[in-house]
Amino acid sequence: MTKFFFATLAIAAFALPSNAGVLLPNLYAREYCSMRSMGVSEDESVQVAMRASYIQGEAIKITINGKVYDADVVQAMRAANDRCPQFM
Repeated sequence: MTKFFFATLAIAAFALPSNAGVLLPNLYAREYCSMRSMGVSEDESVQVAMRASYIQGEAIKITINGKVYDADVVQAMRAANDRCPQFM
């Protein structure tokens, strides 16, 4: 995984609302890639995608290279990377 991938994870983690919820990875990727293809900025694309794909639930925590992430956020970033790698 690239440094940019982890930077995007950090952006995504801070953009989430404070109440419990999870992202639907494929919906996130669809919205993110759609926004980016229209020329929307990285930050705004992340916000739009997160709002569109956020549902109530409790995220599963995972550890990558000693850092803890929500599994749904990692899955969403990977789905976006698979769908539109030119923007990642």
